[in-house]
Amino acid sequence: MSGIRSWRRQARSLLVWWALVTLVLVLLGAALGRPVTLVGCGASAVLLIAVGEVGNGLRQRLRHKARRAG
Repeated sequence: MSGIRSWRRQARSLLVWWALVTLVLVLLGAALGRPVTLVGCGASAVLLIAVGEVGNGLRQRLRHKARRAG
């Protein structure tokens, strides 16, 4: 797969995750009776996804390093 296609696939995947997490946060806020804004939930979703992606990258890097050493 070419670099641009891979980049587009990753961007599309992150966009879908962002939309789903934002929707879940908005619905959760509404269910709990808390005043939430779409912008606030969207920003929180970006933070959650960024932390998750960094954690996944570190996990993969450590796994690769352990396989090479062992």
